[in-house]
This record gives sequence, C-alpha cells and structure tokens, in this order.
Amino acid sequence: MSLTQKHLLVVDDNTVNIELMFDLLDEYGFENIHGIDDPREVLPHCQQQLPDLLLLDIRMPHLDGYAVIEQLSTHFKEQTPPIIVLTAQIDDATRQRALAMGVRDFITKPFKQDEVLQRIRNTLNIEHRFQVRDQQADTLERMVAKRTQELDLQSRTDPITQLPNRRGLNQVLHSAALKASGTGLLFIAIDKLDDVVRLHGYQTADQLLRLISQRLRQPLSAESLLGLWGGSELLVITPTAEPSKLLALAERLLACFEQDQTLDALLLPVSARIGISCSEGFFDTERLVHMAALALPPHETPPIQHYTPALEEKQRHRLRLQQAIRGATQRGEMTLAFQPKLALADHKILGAEALLRWKHPEFGHISPGEFIPLAEASGDILSIGDWVLDEAMRHISAWRAQGLLNDDFHIAVNVATRQLMRKDFAQQLLARLAEQRIPARFLTLEVTESGLMSDMNHARQQLTQLAEMNIAVAIDDFGTGQSSLAYIKTLPFSTLKIDRAFVMDVVTSAVDRQLAHTITQLAHSVGCDVVAEGIETAEQAAYLSSIGCEAAQGYFYARPLPAEAFATWCSEWKPPYSPTTFAYHGER
Repeated sequence: MSLTQKHLLVVDDNTVNIELMFDLLDEYGFENIHGIDDPREVLPHCQQQLPDLLLLDIRMPHLDGYAVIEQLSTHFKEQTPPIIVLTAQIDDATRQRALAMGVRDFITKPFKQDEVLQRIRNTLNIEHRFQVRDQQADTLERMVAKRTQELDLQSRTDPITQLPNRRGLNQVLHSAALKASGTGLLFIAIDKLDDVVRLHGYQTADQLLRLISQRLRQPLSAESLLGLWGGSELLVITPTAEPSKLLALAERLLACFEQDQTLDALLLPVSARIGISCSEGFFDTERLVHMAALALPPHETPPIQHYTPALEEKQRHRLRLQQAIRGATQRGEMTLAFQPKLALADHKILGAEALLRWKHPEFGHISPGEFIPLAEASGDILSIGDWVLDEAMRHISAWRAQGLLNDDFHIAVNVATRQLMRKDFAQQLLARLAEQRIPARFLTLEVTESGLMSDMNHARQQLTQLAEMNIAVAIDDFGTGQSSLAYIKTLPFSTLKIDRAFVMDVVTSAVDRQLAHTITQLAHSVGCDVVAEGIETAEQAAYLSSIGCEAAQGYFYARPLPAEAFATWCSEWKPPYSPTTFAYHGER
C-alpha cells in the first residue's frame, strides 16, 4: 500500500483548519481522509476504522487533545495509531507533555504546505516500517511456533513406524497417571527380528516392523495407543486395568504372529512375547513400564504373562545372585565336587566328573542350574571356568603325588560355550597343563551340543588342537540340544554322554531303551565310547551294559563328593555286585 492510500483522520474543532488540511492533502494525492470537529466522536470512529495517522488539535472544547490521546491509549494500547499534534503555539510544557504521551511530531498553525507534507510522510514512513517489522515478527513467530510444533511431534514419533516413540509414550502415560481412572500396559517383545536383519538387511527389517505395527493397530480400540518403546519392543497403553480384558487383548495381538509375515516375495517368521501390568489409580509411569517388562515371559515358555510381586522377587533374587557370583571364587565360596565314573563291564574306577558347587553366606547352597546360566550371561563364567580348570589340575597334581591315580584315571571338566569360543582357549589350556606337568590323558573336557553349534568352525579349530595333544573331549547331555549328525561326523571327540533324561526310565520304557541303544550304536559307529549319566539302579546299569555302553556315573555308585571324601571313596571302593549278578533279562 502506498502512502497516499493510508487512512488519515484530522481532528480539529475549527472546520476551516480541517478543510485547509483536506485541500493540502488532496493536492498531493491522499485519497482516504476523514475529518472530525467534535473530539467526542474520535473514539467511536476509531473503533469502527482505526486510522493509520491521527492529526490532532490540542485545544478543543469538551475534550482536549490530551484527553483524546488518553482515551485512545486506554482502549487500543499498543495498537494506538501514531499522532501528530496540530497547534498554534508549541511551548516547552505542551511539547514535553505531548511527547510523554507518545506523540510522534508537531505541525504548527498556520500550516506550511511543504513542512506539513514532509512531517506526515516522515511519520507514515516510520509507521510503515514499524508495521512491516511487526508483520515480519508475527510471521516469524507463527513459523517458529509451527516448526516447534512439528519438531515436538517429530521428537515424539518414531521415524520408521510413525508410531509414538518412548518420549511420546511417556507423555501419554503421565496424562493417564494423573487421570487415575485405570491403565493397562502390554509390553511386546518381537523375537527373531535380528535374524531378519542378518539375512535380509536393515531396510527389510524396517519394512517388516512397519507392517507388524499396522497389523497390531487393527485389534486396538480408539482409546488404546500403540507405540515403539525401543528397538524391537512395542508398548500398548489401554484405559483398562481388568486382567481378563488385558489378557484377551494380548491374545488378539499375538494372533498377528500365528503365521509368517508376508513382505513382498518374502515369508518372514517372527514371534512375540507379551508382559502385562496394570494400575487402577495413580501410578509411577516408569514403575508401571518396568512391571510390564519384568512380566515379559522367557523364551520357550507361554508367551503371555501378568506381573506379580512374586515374579519381581524372583527377578530381584536372580539379580542379587548375578551380583554375588562375581568374585565368589576369590572369596572361597566355590568348591569342586567329584562324581566317580566307572566301567560298566568290571566296575573299575575310570575317573570322575568335576562339578562346581557354590555356597553363599547369605543364600546358602545354590544349584548350578540356577547360577551357571547367570554367570554365562554376565561373562563371569570365563573367570569361574579358569578357576575350575586350575582347581581340577591342583587336585590331579595332589592325587598323583599321593599315588591315588593310575594311568587310566582322568578328571572331566565342563567347559562353557563362552570359554570354548575364546580364540586362545586350547593354547592356554595346553600351557596350563605343561606348567603343572600334568600329562594330557589325566584331563577330559565336556562340552554341550549348544556350545558346539554356536560356532562350528571355531569349535572344530579348538578341539582339533586339543585332540592333537591327546586331550579327550566328550559331548555332554547328548540328544537334549541341537543334535546334528554333521558335527558328529566332523568334530574330533571321543565320548558321547547319554543324558539322564534317557536313562531314568530305561527299564520301564521301550522308547527310552531304543533311544539309548540308538545313541550307543551311533557313538560306536564313529569310533566313540559312551558314558551314561544318572544311573540310580542296578537294573539300569545292567541294561546299559547289555547294549555296549562302556561307562556310567550316578547316585547308584556315589553322589558328587568333596575332594577328600572322593579320595577316601576311591581307596575304599568295592563293587556293589559282580558284573554277572544283575544281567538284564528284557522288558518286564
């Protein structure tokens, strides 16, 4: 808009002055001019149409110019139009008072045409710049507000799935907590997504996660919210604390994983587990999520689980054990127990299996089945495994010095998967034996099927080095893990151990007898001998001997014994019966 299009209002009680100003402004092209000779009409006029410039006389009846300025300032505040005072006399007092009230300039009477025009233009130009600046500031403020809103939304949204992320979920949880009307959480862990990444790449995994998110949203009501808590973990927030409804919702969500996910030409197998927590009133958001995460079921268990205090206590106990296990060997809390291993043919003592025992000053005796997985998960199994090997060698050296061991005797030590995966495991073990001056035949290693299958090539390298130095290797718990004829054919081991699961019912179960017989034949076919674990009766021993099983261990002979008690047992050992006393006579 040009200056001549600006709206000017002339206020003077003398109409002659208004007409003179009109003539002057009209001559220079100003088109939008209004005049008022009654100062009481100024405010109503401005309320209808606010002028861009007000030319105001000071001395007027009813309301002087100062009163008009006060009215406009009170009503319009920052929006009050710029004012130029029209006056015949401009004394210092008038000037100071007018300037203090915000007047921009003064025009003296009688009017000087060029001066009037220039002062009006100057004021309009300045005001125009102010308006442009204000408009730019308003525009910038709106842009900043819009961008801030976009960034806030972006900060609460996962870029891959477009679901609320953890920050967004926490905001919703906070609102739900304040509402305190009942809230349920379903913590969903998607399994096998890492396999998709390894086989097909991150782009495919991202597409799969988007697809799964879309399918999971379908069973949800409008009041429920699905979000991405992290990586492959999703969280559903729903406005109900009824366990039965939460369970039903979890089952509907799990139905999305009953079939492989179809993505383009791929069929991708993924599964899920769901932990559930709820609160009927106000809750701590972090705590409620933690409860749902604690309830997440372990693998190979039913895929849905509700949080309970007992479940949390169990988890806390596991955590305390995991913390306590560190340094347990240095504190003298761990010991080795030795379970004798005998030949089934003549009951000659062949050796023993060294079994780890832990007695904690607070928790008491802790089962290896409980603490070994914790040690493997934390990495403490490496230092514990080193201690077991050193302790077993110490006993071997002591018993050799005492003349308790013959040349056929050996101690079997269990080796954890993480130990076997060390690049220098075989080299370090051989160095230990050399340092202790222990012939390799006195030590046997037992490894599990899962340990071998985790990295077949590395396991082959390590076991080959050991086999070249005549260290025997046994496959422990054969048949209970990921059995594979490939590793039986290619790995250098000398013994298969039949797990107690196949031994306990071998007398009464034809299936178990056939399995034990098949494992024995398989071992013999590749040049290995067989050790049966968990022998508890003479009839079990007789049957296993009848199918060619060479050795056995179990409570029928002896429980695991402390080192001194084991040495005493060996010196006092007498077979419970002659090899022919309890011959196996077939199925009863």
